[in-house]
Amino acid sequence: MIKDIKHQSPKRKYSRLKDKSIYSQPGITAHIIIGTFQKLPYFNDTDLAQKFLEVLVETAKENQTRIYAYCIMPDHIHILIESSKNMGIISFVKHVKGRFVSWCRENDKNIRFQRSFYDHILRKEEDVYTISRYIIGNPIRAGIEDHFGDYPFAGSLVFEL
Repeated sequence: MIKDIKHQSPKRKYSRLKDKSIYSQPGITAHIIIGTFQKLPYFNDTDLAQKFLEVLVETAKENQTRIYAYCIMPDHIHILIESSKNMGIISFVKHVKGRFVSWCRENDKNIRFQRSFYDHILRKEEDVYTISRYIIGNPIRAGIEDHFGDYPFAGSLVFEL
């Protein structure tokens, strides 16, 4: 007897914790990775990378959100962020992506991000400074830059690294 097997799509894996309220608690620190759609290297365009950085910095200042480290790579973005009382981590990422994509549409730039983002909530024993240096060192490991601190789209809004 042959059973009627319905085609089922594989279940989508969610990178978020089930309790989303954690992301809104002030003082939660997370390493966020935002990917571009199909890993397209949009940020090889330095004007786009610069604009994303401007949006990130403006949004962080407006919402009193700490950005310990950021690195805008050609096809993804790293952000080490601490949520504030004004805005949680999920809201912050949505806001930054939304503002940037709106600017792109207004300026005839075609860019898309992956649907969501990956995150790692830092544990108490994880050192924010060490992780910041790791994030800022990504261009060296990727062969884009030779010296730490030379990449114009990596840095910190908290530390002098």
